[in-house]
Amino acid sequence: MLKLSLGLSSALSLFGLVKFLGYQSAPIQAVRFTLKPPAEYAEGSVTGVPEARAYIMRDAKGLYAISAICTHLGCTVNKAGENYECPCHGSKFNGGGYVLKGPATAPLDRVELSLSGDGKVVIDTSKKVAADARLVV
Repeated sequence: MLKLSLGLSSALSLFGLVKFLGYQSAPIQAVRFTLKPPAEYAEGSVTGVPEARAYIMRDAKGLYAISAICTHLGCTVNKAGENYECPCHGSKFNGGGYVLKGPATAPLDRVELSLSGDGKVVIDTSKKVAADARLVV
């Protein structure tokens, strides 16, 4: 009886630990968001889009978006100066989304930007793009 009790207790503890540390998938939510016109994003700016869990940046080549979803376990990264930091396990990413410090090993995803029919920026977090992709405006 003691062995059974200890075994069951260990299994429940292990399940709880795996659930706590395991990947937290995001709830199903919208993936396309219509935002402001491109002119409202100044060159050199970084604009958080909390509802999309992403950041939009503008450089000399155009607009681009980086997912704010940590590639380690799916937590939302925060802007920290020029970098991004994951509050869950301490991963750090540079301004381009590349890993500076683990446990994450993959960079933050780049997501697609396009223009709506009325000329506003549309972000689609379900579509990944290359790191050099830009919405030229």
